[in-house]
Amino acid sequence: MPRDRLLAAVGASTDTDVLFSSLREAAAIGAEIQLERPDPLTEALLRGAEMKRNMLKGEGGALSAQQLADHLGITPQGLGRKRERNQVFWLDIGDGYVYPAFQIGKTGLLRGIREVLNAFTVDDPWMRVNFMLTGDARLGSERPIDLLRQGEIDDVVVAAAAYGEHGAA
Repeated sequence: MPRDRLLAAVGASTDTDVLFSSLREAAAIGAEIQLERPDPLTEALLRGAEMKRNMLKGEGGALSAQQLADHLGITPQGLGRKRERNQVFWLDIGDGYVYPAFQIGKTGLLRGIREVLNAFTVDDPWMRVNFMLTGDARLGSERPIDLLRQGEIDDVVVAAAAYGEHGAA
């Protein structure tokens, strides 16, 4: 990688930022990735991964199992049971799970999290997170997480149940 881009990457605030910066730059110019035929999807995949990371980062990032378990006053094994019962938002990162911080309140899980999770008809964890952190037409373009924090549980549950369905909102 050229020196100026390397210095910019090293100046990033986290190791993940360094990685994304380095990979994005390499994919953009193609020179550092030595492939016979560069994959035309590499840049798009990196942009998508970075968008996911930034979406979570804006709401406190993701917590390890130990961090969320400590906040909830349970063991990591107990948190695993909550994940298996569809009672917490989670993301599979390949070698384990992380838990989006947006779902926690001052004393535990945010009120309504379980109801929203039970209402979903989509199983993909990233689609569920995307629903919570982006505006939804069924909610007047408000973000579901913001309405949940305001106590609008029923409205968010109805929108979650319809999320992913084809047709008019």
